[in-house]
Amino acid sequence: MDLDAYWQENKRFLVAVGAGVVLFLIGWMAIASFFGDELASQRRRQKALEADLKQPLHSSSALAAARAENEALEQVFGELAGRVEFAPRPEFALRPGDAASSRYFGVVSDVRDDLLVRCGRAGLAFPDDLGLPKLAPTREQEIARYLEALDVIEATLQLGIEAGCERVDRLRVELDPRLRSNRPVEDLEKTLIECRLVGAAPPLVALLGLLQQERDGRVILVERAEMQAARSAGDDVRLDLVLAVAHLHGLGPAPAGSEGEDG
Repeated sequence: MDLDAYWQENKRFLVAVGAGVVLFLIGWMAIASFFGDELASQRRRQKALEADLKQPLHSSSALAAARAENEALEQVFGELAGRVEFAPRPEFALRPGDAASSRYFGVVSDVRDDLLVRCGRAGLAFPDDLGLPKLAPTREQEIARYLEALDVIEATLQLGIEAGCERVDRLRVELDPRLRSNRPVEDLEKTLIECRLVGAAPPLVALLGLLQQERDGRVILVERAEMQAARSAGDDVRLDLVLAVAHLHGLGPAPAGSEGEDG
């Protein structure tokens, strides 16, 4: 093969290829110069991370300690939830086989009649409507919540009798607004009971103490309490209470088997 002739025929092509090779080598050297250290650092970091991932995340002793702590927390949560979650007395609960509306009217009538007698003898005046709505509820869940509120109202009036209270000026039951809007309740549901008492200070202070005492395995939850001088003349004071009936929804320990696998 005649190299001189080949060169003459392909000189421009060979020069272009040679120039491209030279430019490639120059570019490669420039990249290595500017980014070589960074690339090496990233590769070392990658190897270190890969080595860490091969190691167990937790030792068996750490995992056992975490499980023991979790069991203790679940026990504490169960105890606290049991004290918060409201359980009505049987006479204030809906009964299987009974129509909810008929049960509601029967319980409200019986409780009102009984309180009129007991409070009348003790000299404790209270609103005849017991804070319940003028129009009786029709939905079963709302009926159940109003009966639970009536349970708390009856228990509070009984404590008022024991404390020597004189007058209840206001009772009002307010359901959790999410119940009426059909929105899902996924945390703490509260029925609030507003209660205003007026009279001498010592009985009202005594009532606050009784509300904090456990009775029949439960304590009435006091959301808010405020005492101040009554607007009427005399030495009377006013006690504004907000009592709560609480239910927990979607709150609790994680399902079994949800812990991470042993590493």
